[in-house]
Amino acid sequence: MGFFNHLVLQAGLPTLGGIENWALQIVQQAIVIIIIFLITKHLAKFKFGAIIVCCVVGGIVYFTVRNWDVVAGWIEAFMNEL
Repeated sequence: MGFFNHLVLQAGLPTLGGIENWALQIVQQAIVIIIIFLITKHLAKFKFGAIIVCCVVGGIVYFTVRNWDVVAGWIEAFMNEL
């Protein structure tokens, strides 16, 4: 059991920040995969307007997930102005 404890303690247990970063990376990768799928689907049908909409909406979603603190600050400032 001492050897197992040595391996676990030397490797370091995951922290909450590490798990949060890992989850954010998974979500960001899923967003990129979905956007690439939608773009290729619309590219196959030659719907260039839909491709542009997918890029714009995907970029907004990706930016929101990646910079949630900034977006939350904008929402809070907007709500305070009302």
